[in-house]
Amino acid sequence: MAPTSQKSDHRPQQKKNDSNSITAPAKKEILCDGWYYDVTDFARRHPGGSIIEYYTKNNEDATLAIQQFHQRSTARVKAILKSFKRRPATDADINPDPEKAKRHRAMTEDFTKLYLELEKEGMFKPSYIHHVYRIVELFGIAYIGYLLLFSQSYMIKLLGCALIGLAQGRSGWVQHESGHHSMTGNPKVDRILHALLFGVCLGLSSTWWRRGHNRHHAMPQRLKHDVDLDTLPLLVYNVQVVKNPKQGKNFIVQNQKYLFLLVDTLIGTLTWQLYLHPKYALRHGYYLQLVSMAVHYVGVYYIGFWAWLVSTWLMSIYLFGNFALSHSHLPVTNEPTHWLEYGLLHTADVEQSPWCDWWMGYLNYQIEHHLFPTMPQFRHPKIHHRVRALAEKHGIPYYVLSYKEALYKTFKNLEEVAEELKHMQA
Repeated sequence: MAPTSQKSDHRPQQKKNDSNSITAPAKKEILCDGWYYDVTDFARRHPGGSIIEYYTKNNEDATLAIQQFHQRSTARVKAILKSFKRRPATDADINPDPEKAKRHRAMTEDFTKLYLELEKEGMFKPSYIHHVYRIVELFGIAYIGYLLLFSQSYMIKLLGCALIGLAQGRSGWVQHESGHHSMTGNPKVDRILHALLFGVCLGLSSTWWRRGHNRHHAMPQRLKHDVDLDTLPLLVYNVQVVKNPKQGKNFIVQNQKYLFLLVDTLIGTLTWQLYLHPKYALRHGYYLQLVSMAVHYVGVYYIGFWAWLVSTWLMSIYLFGNFALSHSHLPVTNEPTHWLEYGLLHTADVEQSPWCDWWMGYLNYQIEHHLFPTMPQFRHPKIHHRVRALAEKHGIPYYVLSYKEALYKTFKNLEEVAEELKHMQA
């Protein structure tokens, strides 16, 4: 997750021919468990938005994406699939390369076996006690920070701002749980909690975030699919994102290794808070989210403008700086990729240790999180050794970096990308 210029969700429209008559939309199918399902009409009303379009292209297999995104609504999804017309898929349909098709089938079988084992062990069950503790913790930190703002010492006031910023950042980890429906396990309740947490603590729209974040989860580091790669004009994680060489030669991008934490994160956050998110929620009539965002600014009124600005700046450094560690320096792809390979090749874990678990809100286990997005994140430390074993079985790297290494790779990548863009020819 990074500050992006992501636009709101667009759904496919019917096209008109030269005589201004409306033509039927092109047939759209998704591949799931060896069957092609006709989703031509359903795609326009898919509750998750246009993300379904990703899987209507050639050689895309939605089997594991459906399994994991809809882990808490399996029966409903199966009922919906039964209502669609379907046809059997051949190996040639699934993948023109027989060896790759065989390999992908084996990965799907082993991944599903592990998933069913984890589900049977209760790894997907939410913990109310755990999440109540985390919510109490972040509001406790924020309250202490608020009290420190009344000090006569500017250093103590700054500490108060830092604590409020830390609490806001940590609310980002907590809202992440509700955004993936892993806080209570009830999607409807989690969506309400998500709207409240994201709106009150960060002044943002939960639906805007969830729609974009699910696209990131569907195909991480996939060009033209992963919205977290859409960071221009503030920064560039990979040169392949840049279409016009002039975009990569602006002052901000050329100095991104210096500006990313100190400037870019704040600009991105303020753009979200003051423009993109309220505009999106207002346009779509998400009134609970709008009320929650309004409550956030009541809090801003009580702490004052400068305390709000400083705490927001520190929060943006903490939140977006940590998010960048697990993705931004890894390779991108433009090819259909297996769910297991997306998680292992295009994400990385950061320092699997208690202090880092707390500091990064368990999102230092990005590999596990991407493979099992609806699993409560505090359970990732219990399964990482089994995920590593699965990776080794299929000869796929399992990246684990120390926090220091992750920081180095992130900023080294920003430097190298800027240098490459500097010499890119039109």
